[in-house]
Amino acid sequence: MKILTPAMHGTADYLMVLFLWSAPTFFVLPDDLGRFAYLLGIAHLALTVCTNTTSGIFRFFSMPLHGLIKFSVSIILVTISYTIFKYDDRARAFFLTYAVLLLVLFLVTDYTGSESKVARRLKGSARLPGPNTAL
Repeated sequence: MKILTPAMHGTADYLMVLFLWSAPTFFVLPDDLGRFAYLLGIAHLALTVCTNTTSGIFRFFSMPLHGLIKFSVSIILVTISYTIFKYDDRARAFFLTYAVLLLVLFLVTDYTGSESKVARRLKGSARLPGPNTAL
């Protein structure tokens, strides 16, 4: 069931960044994992800011590509939590929580109507008059 529009997805992305930046305190992560959580937050923020939605600023990535990146990262994080961090319970809980949140966000977002009104307006404004049109 696709209940989130791309605009609502952008808001959820910013909340995910706040989750990542508060995770070292909430999960009581060691210093190296805390820094990794902050780096994940920066990467998530960069992806959100560079996605072509109303919440994006630079609009480099399309919304379907954004979803594909999110899905890939969630699969990688589940794999990491059960291989590399299988002996650290806090790290495994953190990575699994973040991966599940990413996967749920991926599953409930409508990526098919991903070309936002802003993107359509920007494409329309960049159109130059052709040789057969009046200025």
